[in-house]
Amino acid sequence: NRFDIYYQAPWFRIILLLLALNIVACTWKTFKRNLDDKKRFQDRLQDEAGKAVDDAVELSAFEEQLRAKKFRIEKTEHGLIASSGRLGRWGSTIVHISLLIIMAGGTLGGLGFVGTQIVPEGKSTTTFFDWGVEQEMPLGFEFRVDKFALDYYPIELKIGVYNPQTKELIEEYVTKEGETIPLPLQGGSAKVVNFEPFDKSLTLEILHNGQKVGDYRALPGDSKEQVTNFLDEFLVIKPTAFRDPVLRQTHSDVSILENDQVVVQQRIMINHPLVYKGVAFYQTAHNQDEFGFWYVGFQISKDPGENLVWAGSILMVLGLLCAFFIRYRVVVVTGGSVKPLLGFNDPVGQKILEDMNGTQMNTEKADKD
Repeated sequence: NRFDIYYQAPWFRIILLLLALNIVACTWKTFKRNLDDKKRFQDRLQDEAGKAVDDAVELSAFEEQLRAKKFRIEKTEHGLIASSGRLGRWGSTIVHISLLIIMAGGTLGGLGFVGTQIVPEGKSTTTFFDWGVEQEMPLGFEFRVDKFALDYYPIELKIGVYNPQTKELIEEYVTKEGETIPLPLQGGSAKVVNFEPFDKSLTLEILHNGQKVGDYRALPGDSKEQVTNFLDEFLVIKPTAFRDPVLRQTHSDVSILENDQVVVQQRIMINHPLVYKGVAFYQTAHNQDEFGFWYVGFQISKDPGENLVWAGSILMVLGLLCAFFIRYRVVVVTGGSVKPLLGFNDPVGQKILEDMNGTQMNTEKADKD
C-alpha cells in the first residue's frame, strides 16, 4: 500500500513527534496564561486605579448592572474585576489537549493489528492472518460461525399446487414472503414464511381455519432432493418462478468459546461487529463452495487507542464550541472609570460598554447634584 510507505515511514513519524512537541508547548503556554489571568487583571486594575470622589456609590451602581448581565464580580481595594464566559477562555487549551489525546491514541493503535480469516459455516478458528507480520497468529480464544444467512426484501414468487396422483396443476398463486394463500382444502391456507433463491426452497406454515397445524418445505420440480411433508397424500406444493431477489442484509450468528464453553453469542451484520476482549470482528465477504456450503470472510482488528481517539475527538468538538460560541469578556472598574480588557470588540460587547458609560454619566450627574 503506497500510503504505508509515507505514513509509517520513520521520517514521517519524526515530523509527527515534532508536531506533538509543538502542541505541548502551545498547550502549556495557553494553560499558564489562563491560570495567570487573575493576577494580570489585578495588576491592570491597580494601574488603572485613580482618585474617586465617591467610589462606593459608583462601584455599587456598576456592580448591580454587571451582575444583571451575568458577570462574575471580584472586589478589590482598587475597584471591580468583572468577567463572563470563562469557559470560552479554555476553548483553545481544550482543543490542544484533544489533539494530544488523539495523537496518543493513534500511537497506541500501532500496538494493535489488522487481519483476516475465512470461516466456513459451522466451523471455528483459533487463528487469523495478521497482515502486519504476514503470518498466522493466535486469537487467544475460539471463534465459531454457527449460521450464515442472506436477508432479502420480500421476494415475489409463483407457487403451484398439484394433484399428488395425477401431477396435474390444481391452482397457481402469485404471492410473496409474509403473505397467506388459500389451499384447495376445506379451511386450509398457507403462509409464505421464507423463500431461499439459492436452492429455490420454499418454507410454508400450513393453517387450518387460521390455526397453524404444521410446516411445509417445498422444492422446485427439477430438484433432485426428496422432501416428505405431511400433506403429500392430499396435494403437492412447488415454487415455479420468482423475481430476482434484492439483498437487504447479510448476517452471521457466531459464538466465542473459551475452554470449550460458549461465553458470547452474537449476530454480526454490516456495521454491527462483534467485539470481545478488544478484538473486533467485521463481516466483509461471503460465498458458497461447489457443494453449496457457505463460508464467511471476516476482518479482525484490535486497536488499543480507539477509545482515546474517540475521547479526543469529542473533546475537540467541545473545545471548538467553547472557543467559538462562548465569548470571554473582562472589564475593570475603578473610580468610576470603565476599562474593557477582553471580549468587547463585537456588537454585544459594545452595547454593554455603552450601558456602562451611561451608568457612569448618571453617577457623575448625581454627584454634581
